[in-house]
Amino acid sequence: MERDVASTTLGRLRGVREGDVQVFRGVPYAAPPAGELRWRPPQPAQAWSGEREASVFGPIAPQAIGAGALARSGGRMSEDCLYLNVWTPAADNAGRPVIVFLHGGGMSSGSGSAPLLNGAGLAGRGDLVVVTLNYRLGTLGVLNAGERLGAASGETTANLALQDILAALAFVRREAAAFGGDPGNVTLAGQSSGAVATACLMASPAARGLFDKAILQSGGLERVIAPEDAAEVAQLILARLGDPSPEALRRLPLEAILEAQANAFRPRVLPPRGEFHPFYDGVILPEHPILAALGGRSAPVPLLAGTAAHEWRTFDANAPDEAFEELLLVERGRLLLGPREDPATVVSIYREERREEEATLVRRAIAAQMVGDRHFTASTELLARGHAAAGNRVYHYEIAWQSPTPRLGACHNICLPLVFGTLEVGAKLSGAGTEAQAMSAKVQDAWAAFARSGDPSTPALGRWPSYDPIGRRSLQLGAEARIIERHRAAQLGVWPPVYPWMPTEATL
Repeated sequence: MERDVASTTLGRLRGVREGDVQVFRGVPYAAPPAGELRWRPPQPAQAWSGEREASVFGPIAPQAIGAGALARSGGRMSEDCLYLNVWTPAADNAGRPVIVFLHGGGMSSGSGSAPLLNGAGLAGRGDLVVVTLNYRLGTLGVLNAGERLGAASGETTANLALQDILAALAFVRREAAAFGGDPGNVTLAGQSSGAVATACLMASPAARGLFDKAILQSGGLERVIAPEDAAEVAQLILARLGDPSPEALRRLPLEAILEAQANAFRPRVLPPRGEFHPFYDGVILPEHPILAALGGRSAPVPLLAGTAAHEWRTFDANAPDEAFEELLLVERGRLLLGPREDPATVVSIYREERREEEATLVRRAIAAQMVGDRHFTASTELLARGHAAAGNRVYHYEIAWQSPTPRLGACHNICLPLVFGTLEVGAKLSGAGTEAQAMSAKVQDAWAAFARSGDPSTPALGRWPSYDPIGRRSLQLGAEARIIERHRAAQLGVWPPVYPWMPTEATL
């Protein structure tokens, strides 16, 4: 294999050429957050002399073993995890657009080295620099314990996962040119909890000037935690650890921390669980990102945002038909809606467009759609609406491409193999045949166009209309692309009143 070198301000990196791209793996963007640096903000990475080998992924962030598909990187796990990976057509002076992509996994699992996130296909096809990274997860990344963590003067221990991403973005701004990228054209993108983190950084004053565009893929944006709920999780964890001092906390075995984390559930949290999502702390994240968008306080950058048509089927696909009897369907609605809406009325709104289908399939579809809308679709549309109303360019999409796996439909995570072109790895999600390849090419070209210019229109898709709060035009990305007016207004309009942080006057 041909070897390639990038010269950064920290030192020279020797990567590997693989096909049409150069790859630099395991690039340190901050010091190892271990020992005395555990539960402290990321510190600068140390420079090195000579050439540093960059052919192997760095360790993934500590997480439960087998925590999810996104974590299966084949690498080891360590607190020394603050590494990023770069795919580029060439480490030259071409000034290519840069996409920094944040992995999902509920902020408690996943890694930037997951096979689904291999950036080679996207970088090569789009003539882009693609960056993935690891950041601290779970208890080590999001713990609202304040003084219990013994922060040094002038530091905050709040939302360390977000602070890690800020450090990575600062590294990219500083070093992009060394990898053939344009430091003045950086798109921050993320999927699932990575999209949640992206939305939070859109609302963070600390992130201003670190990225120029944003992409949100299937973000469960309502999962951002109130500080009191995050403090409750921290109290549960600290109690299980024996309420140690800050010094003792930094000496605890990693295994003890992960064990405490595995049992720290807030009893009133609805699925999907969100104990370790970011919390609005008043410093790194001043407020809920959707409220920031609705108030015109988000970073004024172009936004591409959307969800899959059947997000929740990923989690409900294996449930037996009996789990979707009429009474259970209404009870699910009661759990999701609380006292604010009549669940039977809401179920009827969802049933309206499915009158001709078989009853059991209708109940399954409605049950999954309701949960997916509450957590993913409605919250993403709310943020898009606020961001557009503030005068920012916004493009909205709905993925309708169907998985070949029965009952999955256009499910959560289906966007990953389509965006990255990792169809062989994600064949059970997206398929891998000729039609799937053509679909992936359309999606990749749109994402590359947005990263380049802030407009995802392409010859294959045609002109992608911008989103506005009145017309709510969305591009449905399926076997055929079509524009949808007032995207699912009746169903999505149910959900904003149920969010506890949402002002009563804010509706869809």
